[in-house]
Amino acid sequence: MFKGDRNFTVGLFVSVAIAVFVLFVLWLTGRSGAEEMTRYTLMFHRDVSGLAVGGPVKYMGMNIGSAIHMDLDTSQGVRVQVDIEILATTPVDSGTYASLALQGITGVAVVNLASVPGSHSPLPDPPRGRYPEIPVRDVGFAALMASAPEIMSKLDHLLTQAGEMMSDDNLQAVARALGNADALAAALAGSRDTLAALPQDLNDTLAEIRSTVERLQSVIGQVQPDFGAAVANVNRSSENLAALTARLNDLLERHESDMGRFLEEGLGEAPALLRDARRALRELEKLMAEFRDDPSQLIHRPATDALEIDP
Repeated sequence: MFKGDRNFTVGLFVSVAIAVFVLFVLWLTGRSGAEEMTRYTLMFHRDVSGLAVGGPVKYMGMNIGSAIHMDLDTSQGVRVQVDIEILATTPVDSGTYASLALQGITGVAVVNLASVPGSHSPLPDPPRGRYPEIPVRDVGFAALMASAPEIMSKLDHLLTQAGEMMSDDNLQAVARALGNADALAAALAGSRDTLAALPQDLNDTLAEIRSTVERLQSVIGQVQPDFGAAVANVNRSSENLAALTARLNDLLERHESDMGRFLEEGLGEAPALLRDARRALRELEKLMAEFRDDPSQLIHRPATDALEIDP
């Protein structure tokens, strides 16, 4: 039977239990209490139920710190500001993002940190008196829940359209379409022989088209030499016409002064020349009329002032 001091025994047991508990907590959190820590700020735009001060912060599944402060921020709408303290050795840069996830079935939320693959620049310097801010994303089930209202709205719209499609009028239209399809199938069944002969008719038609094309190619081959000769004649005619035009231009340039003088002087005498020509034509017509009446005048024309004596 133990005869020592019972108080000493109880105190020793309690001290050992506390030490074991502290060591267990340190082992659980992966911290020895001497690591350097760094603080960051997270801004959540949604409900953070399940997250409390002291809640764990994980990076790729490893415990690296905890949430040390939570508050509402109304400077840019209503947001939840969560300050975390994590190991300074944690690789945090502009590609790092935070998300909220539920741990197990207890409803306890944890902050998960992850990073986009690749090299990234450091986080921008925060304003004075604030911590660097890590952007927040909705991933996994949280992202699904965040988009649930929009999904439900689209699903409701889809169901509404489906209900409109299943209206009585549409059902009757579908029934009529099915009846027409049955009638068409029956008509096609009655025309089975015609349809069977259709491929052969198509082959015959293609053969005729092929034969016509071959004859047309033969005619084109026969006409092509004559057509080439005609084109050559047209080209020669064009060259001759160009040469003639050049000669006319040269002639007009060499006799431009003579043509101008003719147009100025010769055309001015044309009216008088026409009047004299008309007068001469009238005299000629008169003379021809006299010769027609008395042809003897061509041989002897009696004097108009002679005196005729009777024998």
